[in-house]
Amino acid sequence: MRVGLMQEGQNPPELPVPEHEFFDRYHELVAEAQAAEEWGFDFYGVGEQHFASSNSRVSSPLPIHSFIAARTSTIRLRPMSVNLLPYNHPIRIAEQVATLDVLSKGRAELGGARSNNLITLEGFGVDPTMTRMYRDESLRVIAAAFTSDPFEYHGEIYDIPSRNLAPQPVQNPHPPLFIAATGTDSNRAAGHMGIGTMIGFTISWELTEACIRAYQEGFKEVEPITGHPNYSIGIFSTAVNCAPTRAAALETAGPVAVRWMEIVKGMYDRLNPTSPDYAYLAAIGAIADHFDDPEYLARSMPYILFGTPDDLIEHAVRLHSLGATELILRIDGLGHEHNMAAIEMIGRHVLPTVHSLT
Repeated sequence: MRVGLMQEGQNPPELPVPEHEFFDRYHELVAEAQAAEEWGFDFYGVGEQHFASSNSRVSSPLPIHSFIAARTSTIRLRPMSVNLLPYNHPIRIAEQVATLDVLSKGRAELGGARSNNLITLEGFGVDPTMTRMYRDESLRVIAAAFTSDPFEYHGEIYDIPSRNLAPQPVQNPHPPLFIAATGTDSNRAAGHMGIGTMIGFTISWELTEACIRAYQEGFKEVEPITGHPNYSIGIFSTAVNCAPTRAAALETAGPVAVRWMEIVKGMYDRLNPTSPDYAYLAAIGAIADHFDDPEYLARSMPYILFGTPDDLIEHAVRLHSLGATELILRIDGLGHEHNMAAIEMIGRHVLPTVHSLT
Protein backbone atom coordinates (compact mmCIF):
# COMPACT_ATOMS: atom_id res chain seq x y z
CA MET A 1 0.00 0.00 0.00
CA ARG A 2 1.37 3.41 -0.99
CA VAL A 3 1.28 6.41 1.35
CA GLY A 4 1.34 10.07 0.37
CA LEU A 5 1.60 13.35 2.23
CA MET A 6 -0.92 16.02 1.23
CA GLN A 7 -0.77 19.66 2.36
CA GLU A 8 -2.39 23.03 1.65
CA GLY A 9 -0.32 25.49 3.64
CA GLN A 10 -2.60 25.59 6.68
CA ASN A 11 -1.49 27.15 9.97
CA PRO A 12 -2.80 26.11 13.41
CA PRO A 13 -6.43 27.26 13.78
CA GLU A 14 -5.90 29.05 17.09
CA LEU A 15 -3.24 31.40 15.73
CA PRO A 16 -4.19 34.65 13.96
CA VAL A 17 -1.33 34.70 11.48
CA PRO A 18 -0.12 37.94 9.84
CA GLU A 19 0.04 37.78 6.06
CA HIS A 20 3.85 37.79 5.93
CA GLU A 21 4.02 34.67 8.11
CA PHE A 22 2.18 32.69 5.44
CA PHE A 23 5.30 33.17 3.35
CA ASP A 24 7.19 31.19 5.99
CA ARG A 25 4.61 28.40 5.69
CA TYR A 26 5.58 27.89 2.04
CA HIS A 27 9.17 27.18 3.05
CA GLU A 28 7.96 24.91 5.85
CA LEU A 29 6.10 22.89 3.20
CA VAL A 30 9.37 22.32 1.39
CA ALA A 31 11.06 21.09 4.59
CA GLU A 32 8.12 18.82 5.33
CA ALA A 33 8.23 17.37 1.81
CA GLN A 34 11.93 16.67 2.26
CA ALA A 35 11.18 14.97 5.59
CA ALA A 36 8.48 12.88 3.92
CA GLU A 37 11.05 11.65 1.39
CA GLU A 38 13.57 10.91 4.15
CA TRP A 39 11.03 8.86 6.12
CA GLY A 40 9.79 6.82 3.18
CA PHE A 41 6.55 8.42 1.99
CA ASP A 42 5.81 7.43 -1.59
CA PHE A 43 4.44 10.70 -2.93
CA TYR A 44 3.83 14.30 -1.98
CA GLY A 45 1.33 16.87 -3.14
CA VAL A 46 -0.37 20.17 -2.41
CA GLY A 47 -3.89 21.16 -3.40
CA GLU A 48 -5.23 24.18 -5.26
CA GLN A 49 -7.47 26.78 -3.63
CA HIS A 50 -7.95 30.44 -4.42
CA PHE A 51 -8.65 33.79 -2.77
CA ALA A 52 -6.79 33.06 0.49
CA SER A 53 -9.26 30.61 1.96
CA SER A 54 -8.85 29.92 5.66
CA ASN A 55 -7.76 26.34 5.05
CA SER A 56 -5.27 26.95 2.24
CA ARG A 57 -2.85 29.53 0.90
CA VAL A 58 -1.78 27.47 -2.12
CA SER A 59 -3.17 28.83 -5.39
CA SER A 60 -0.38 27.66 -7.74
CA PRO A 61 0.58 24.07 -6.89
CA LEU A 62 2.79 23.29 -9.88
CA PRO A 63 5.49 25.91 -9.14
CA ILE A 64 5.68 24.59 -5.56
CA HIS A 65 6.19 21.05 -6.85
CA SER A 66 8.95 22.21 -9.17
CA PHE A 67 10.70 23.91 -6.25
CA ILE A 68 10.40 20.71 -4.20
CA ALA A 69 11.64 18.65 -7.15
CA ALA A 70 14.94 20.52 -6.99
CA ARG A 71 15.35 19.61 -3.32
CA THR A 72 14.34 15.95 -3.44
CA SER A 73 15.40 12.96 -5.49
CA THR A 74 13.04 9.99 -5.02
CA ILE A 75 9.61 11.01 -3.76
CA ARG A 76 6.96 11.25 -6.46
CA LEU A 77 5.26 14.60 -6.93
CA ARG A 78 1.49 14.70 -7.37
CA PRO A 79 -0.39 18.00 -7.41
CA MET A 80 -3.51 16.81 -5.60
CA SER A 81 -6.32 18.94 -6.97
CA VAL A 82 -5.36 20.98 -10.01
CA ASN A 83 -8.66 22.62 -10.95
CA LEU A 84 -9.76 21.23 -14.31
CA LEU A 85 -11.66 24.36 -15.17
CA PRO A 86 -11.37 26.97 -17.97
CA TYR A 87 -8.97 29.24 -16.09
CA ASN A 88 -6.52 26.30 -16.15
CA HIS A 89 -6.55 25.37 -19.83
CA PRO A 90 -5.81 21.63 -20.18
CA ILE A 91 -2.99 22.21 -22.66
CA ARG A 92 -1.29 24.49 -20.13
CA ILE A 93 -1.74 21.84 -17.44
CA ALA A 94 -0.21 19.21 -19.74
CA GLU A 95 2.73 21.52 -20.52
CA GLN A 96 3.34 22.28 -16.85
CA VAL A 97 3.13 18.65 -15.71
CA ALA A 98 5.45 17.60 -18.54
CA THR A 99 7.89 20.32 -17.45
CA LEU A 100 7.71 19.05 -13.87
CA ASP A 101 8.36 15.54 -15.16
CA VAL A 102 11.49 16.69 -16.99
CA LEU A 103 12.82 18.68 -14.03
CA SER A 104 12.10 15.88 -11.53
CA LYS A 105 13.56 13.21 -13.86
CA GLY A 106 10.32 11.30 -14.22
CA ARG A 107 8.60 11.75 -10.86
CA ALA A 108 5.57 13.81 -11.89
CA GLU A 109 1.95 12.76 -11.50
CA LEU A 110 -1.28 14.71 -11.92
CA GLY A 111 -4.25 14.82 -9.57
CA GLY A 112 -7.13 16.83 -10.95
CA ALA A 113 -10.39 18.10 -9.46
CA ARG A 114 -13.49 20.04 -10.51
CA SER A 115 -13.39 22.26 -7.38
CA ASN A 116 -15.58 22.07 -4.28
CA ASN A 117 -15.42 25.77 -3.46
CA LEU A 118 -18.12 28.19 -4.59
CA ILE A 119 -15.86 31.13 -3.73
CA THR A 120 -13.46 29.87 -6.40
CA LEU A 121 -16.17 29.15 -8.96
CA GLU A 122 -17.83 32.54 -8.52
CA GLY A 123 -14.47 34.35 -8.51
CA PHE A 124 -13.54 32.91 -11.90
CA GLY A 125 -17.09 33.04 -13.29
CA VAL A 126 -17.50 29.27 -13.62
CA ASP A 127 -21.01 27.83 -13.81
CA PRO A 128 -21.24 25.05 -11.16
CA THR A 129 -23.44 23.00 -13.49
CA MET A 130 -20.56 22.85 -15.99
CA THR A 131 -17.73 21.65 -13.75
CA ARG A 132 -18.20 17.95 -14.48
CA MET A 133 -18.05 18.56 -18.23
CA TYR A 134 -14.95 20.75 -17.86
CA ARG A 135 -13.29 18.05 -15.74
CA ASP A 136 -14.00 15.22 -18.15
CA GLU A 137 -12.99 17.11 -21.30
CA SER A 138 -9.86 18.49 -19.64
CA LEU A 139 -8.77 14.99 -18.69
CA ARG A 140 -9.27 13.80 -22.26
CA VAL A 141 -7.28 16.72 -23.68
CA ILE A 142 -4.42 16.03 -21.25
CA ALA A 143 -4.56 12.32 -22.06
CA ALA A 144 -4.35 13.07 -25.78
CA ALA A 145 -1.41 15.44 -25.24
CA PHE A 146 0.46 12.80 -23.22
CA THR A 147 -0.14 9.91 -25.62
CA SER A 148 -0.09 11.33 -29.17
CA ASP A 149 2.47 13.49 -30.95
CA PRO A 150 0.99 15.46 -32.53
CA PHE A 151 -2.35 15.41 -30.73
CA GLU A 152 -5.75 16.93 -31.35
CA TYR A 153 -9.11 17.01 -29.59
CA HIS A 154 -12.64 17.89 -30.68
CA GLY A 155 -15.31 18.10 -28.00
CA GLU A 156 -18.21 20.22 -26.82
CA ILE A 157 -15.97 22.69 -24.96
CA TYR A 158 -12.49 22.37 -26.45
CA ASP A 159 -11.72 22.19 -30.15
CA ILE A 160 -7.97 21.78 -30.56
CA PRO A 161 -6.31 21.34 -33.95
CA SER A 162 -3.23 19.18 -34.44
CA ARG A 163 -0.45 20.43 -32.20
CA ASN A 164 2.73 19.17 -30.50
CA LEU A 165 3.20 19.10 -26.73
CA ALA A 166 6.48 20.70 -25.70
CA PRO A 167 8.22 19.48 -23.69
CA GLN A 168 7.26 15.85 -23.83
CA PRO A 169 7.17 14.06 -20.45
CA VAL A 170 10.08 11.72 -19.82
CA GLN A 171 8.07 8.94 -18.16
CA ASN A 172 7.02 6.04 -20.31
CA PRO A 173 4.13 5.74 -20.85
CA HIS A 174 3.36 9.15 -19.23
CA PRO A 175 2.76 10.78 -15.82
CA PRO A 176 -0.16 8.87 -14.27
CA LEU A 177 -3.51 10.63 -13.92
CA PHE A 178 -5.77 10.77 -10.86
CA ILE A 179 -8.86 12.72 -9.85
CA ALA A 180 -10.11 13.82 -6.46
CA ALA A 181 -13.58 12.32 -6.12
CA THR A 182 -16.12 12.76 -3.33
CA GLY A 183 -19.15 10.88 -4.62
CA THR A 184 -20.02 7.55 -6.18
CA ASP A 185 -20.69 9.03 -9.65
CA SER A 186 -17.23 10.62 -9.86
CA ASN A 187 -15.56 7.43 -8.65
CA ARG A 188 -17.43 5.33 -11.19
CA ALA A 189 -16.36 7.79 -13.91
CA ALA A 190 -12.72 7.60 -12.79
CA GLY A 191 -12.78 3.81 -13.00
CA HIS A 192 -14.40 3.86 -16.42
CA MET A 193 -11.77 6.34 -17.70
CA GLY A 194 -8.98 4.15 -16.32
CA ILE A 195 -7.45 6.78 -14.06
CA GLY A 196 -6.71 6.66 -10.33
CA THR A 197 -9.16 7.98 -7.76
CA MET A 198 -8.42 9.95 -4.59
CA ILE A 199 -11.52 9.65 -2.44
CA GLY A 200 -12.28 12.56 -0.14
CA PHE A 201 -15.25 13.63 2.00
CA THR A 202 -15.26 10.14 3.55
CA ILE A 203 -17.65 11.11 6.35
CA SER A 204 -18.68 7.50 7.00
CA TRP A 205 -17.23 4.08 6.45
CA GLU A 206 -20.37 3.17 4.49
CA LEU A 207 -19.84 6.03 2.04
CA THR A 208 -16.17 5.09 1.69
CA GLU A 209 -17.06 1.50 0.83
CA ALA A 210 -19.72 2.67 -1.65
CA CYS A 211 -17.19 4.94 -3.41
CA ILE A 212 -14.64 2.13 -3.63
CA ARG A 213 -17.26 -0.23 -5.08
CA ALA A 214 -18.32 2.42 -7.60
CA TYR A 215 -14.73 2.83 -8.79
CA GLN A 216 -14.30 -0.94 -9.09
CA GLU A 217 -17.56 -1.22 -11.04
CA GLY A 218 -16.44 1.51 -13.42
CA PHE A 219 -13.08 -0.17 -13.91
CA LYS A 220 -14.74 -3.45 -14.90
CA GLU A 221 -15.91 -1.66 -18.04
CA VAL A 222 -12.79 0.46 -18.40
CA GLU A 223 -12.19 2.46 -21.57
CA PRO A 224 -8.82 4.00 -20.67
CA ILE A 225 -8.49 7.54 -21.94
CA THR A 226 -4.71 7.16 -22.23
CA GLY A 227 -4.58 3.54 -23.38
CA HIS A 228 -2.73 2.68 -20.15
CA PRO A 229 -5.15 2.00 -17.25
CA ASN A 230 -4.04 3.29 -13.85
CA TYR A 231 -5.92 1.27 -11.21
CA SER A 232 -5.47 3.15 -7.95
CA ILE A 233 -7.80 3.81 -5.01
CA GLY A 234 -6.54 6.42 -2.57
CA ILE A 235 -8.37 7.57 0.56
CA PHE A 236 -7.87 11.08 1.96
CA SER A 237 -7.67 11.63 5.71
CA THR A 238 -7.26 15.05 7.30
CA ALA A 239 -6.25 16.45 10.69
CA VAL A 240 -3.76 13.59 10.63
CA ASN A 241 -1.48 13.30 13.62
CA CYS A 242 0.55 10.45 15.08
CA ALA A 243 2.00 10.53 18.58
CA PRO A 244 3.13 8.09 21.28
CA THR A 245 -0.28 8.33 23.00
CA ARG A 246 -3.74 8.96 21.64
CA ALA A 247 -4.20 11.79 24.13
CA ALA A 248 -1.12 13.56 22.82
CA ALA A 249 -2.28 13.14 19.22
CA LEU A 250 -5.74 14.45 20.12
CA GLU A 251 -4.39 17.50 21.92
CA THR A 252 -2.86 18.88 18.73
CA ALA A 253 -5.13 17.38 16.08
CA GLY A 254 -8.47 17.95 17.84
CA PRO A 255 -8.73 21.71 17.17
CA VAL A 256 -7.60 21.13 13.57
CA ALA A 257 -10.33 18.52 13.05
CA VAL A 258 -13.04 20.75 14.53
CA ARG A 259 -11.99 23.77 12.49
CA TRP A 260 -11.63 21.71 9.33
CA MET A 261 -15.16 20.30 9.57
CA GLU A 262 -16.55 23.80 10.14
CA ILE A 263 -14.76 25.01 7.01
CA VAL A 264 -15.92 22.06 4.91
CA LYS A 265 -19.53 22.38 6.05
CA GLY A 266 -19.53 26.08 5.18
CA MET A 267 -18.12 25.33 1.71
CA TYR A 268 -20.53 22.50 0.99
CA ASP A 269 -23.61 24.23 2.38
CA ARG A 270 -23.02 27.01 -0.16
CA LEU A 271 -22.15 24.69 -3.03
CA ASN A 272 -24.67 21.84 -2.89
CA PRO A 273 -27.75 23.93 -3.90
CA THR A 274 -26.03 25.27 -7.02
CA SER A 275 -26.19 22.10 -9.12
CA PRO A 276 -27.68 18.59 -8.92
CA ASP A 277 -24.11 17.33 -9.41
CA TYR A 278 -23.23 18.64 -5.94
CA ALA A 279 -26.45 17.75 -4.08
CA TYR A 280 -24.86 14.74 -2.38
CA LEU A 281 -22.65 17.10 -0.36
CA ALA A 282 -25.66 17.90 1.84
CA ALA A 283 -24.94 14.61 3.64
CA ILE A 284 -22.46 16.44 5.84
CA GLY A 285 -25.43 17.85 7.75
CA ALA A 286 -26.01 14.43 9.28
CA ILE A 287 -22.89 14.77 11.45
CA ALA A 288 -23.00 18.52 12.08
CA ASP A 289 -24.06 17.98 15.70
CA HIS A 290 -20.74 16.22 16.36
CA PHE A 291 -18.34 18.79 14.91
CA ASP A 292 -17.12 19.76 18.39
CA ASP A 293 -16.24 16.15 19.25
CA PRO A 294 -13.05 15.13 17.41
CA GLU A 295 -12.99 11.72 19.09
CA TYR A 296 -16.45 10.98 17.67
CA LEU A 297 -15.35 12.18 14.24
CA ALA A 298 -12.25 9.97 14.27
CA ARG A 299 -14.23 6.91 15.40
CA SER A 300 -17.01 7.26 12.86
CA MET A 301 -15.26 8.20 9.61
CA PRO A 302 -11.99 7.69 7.70
CA TYR A 303 -11.89 11.44 7.00
CA ILE A 304 -10.44 12.33 10.42
CA LEU A 305 -7.39 10.39 11.58
CA PHE A 306 -5.16 10.77 14.61
CA GLY A 307 -3.74 8.47 17.27
CA THR A 308 -0.85 6.17 17.99
CA PRO A 309 1.07 4.25 15.33
CA ASP A 310 -1.10 1.21 16.10
CA ASP A 311 -4.24 3.31 15.52
CA LEU A 312 -2.99 4.43 12.11
CA ILE A 313 -1.97 0.89 11.17
CA GLU A 314 -5.42 -0.40 12.14
CA HIS A 315 -6.97 2.34 10.00
CA ALA A 316 -4.80 1.37 7.01
CA VAL A 317 -5.55 -2.34 7.37
CA ARG A 318 -9.30 -1.65 7.42
CA LEU A 319 -9.12 0.50 4.30
CA HIS A 320 -6.92 -2.06 2.57
CA SER A 321 -9.49 -4.76 3.33
CA LEU A 322 -12.09 -2.63 1.52
CA GLY A 323 -9.87 -2.35 -1.55
CA ALA A 324 -7.88 0.84 -1.02
CA THR A 325 -4.38 0.89 -2.50
CA GLU A 326 -3.22 4.27 -1.14
CA LEU A 327 -3.43 6.36 2.00
CA ILE A 328 -3.32 10.12 1.43
CA LEU A 329 -2.52 11.81 4.74
CA ARG A 330 -3.19 15.53 5.14
CA ILE A 331 -0.67 16.46 7.85
CA ASP A 332 -1.25 20.19 7.96
CA GLY A 333 -2.44 22.81 10.41
CA LEU A 334 -0.69 21.26 13.43
CA GLY A 335 2.21 23.72 13.31
CA HIS A 336 5.56 23.01 11.69
CA GLU A 337 7.17 21.21 14.64
CA HIS A 338 4.15 18.96 15.16
CA ASN A 339 3.89 18.30 11.41
CA MET A 340 7.52 17.20 11.33
CA ALA A 341 7.10 15.02 14.42
CA ALA A 342 4.05 13.30 12.91
CA ILE A 343 5.87 12.68 9.62
CA GLU A 344 8.78 11.08 11.49
CA MET A 345 6.52 9.00 13.74
CA ILE A 346 4.59 7.67 10.75
CA GLY A 347 7.79 7.00 8.82
CA ARG A 348 9.39 5.09 11.70
CA HIS A 349 6.44 3.11 13.02
CA VAL A 350 3.61 3.03 10.47
CA LEU A 351 5.01 2.90 6.94
CA PRO A 352 6.94 -0.36 7.30
CA THR A 353 3.71 -2.21 8.09
CA VAL A 354 1.50 -0.32 5.62
CA HIS A 355 3.98 -0.82 2.79
CA SER A 356 3.79 -4.57 3.38
CA LEU A 357 0.03 -4.64 2.66
CA THR A 358 -0.40 -6.06 -0.84
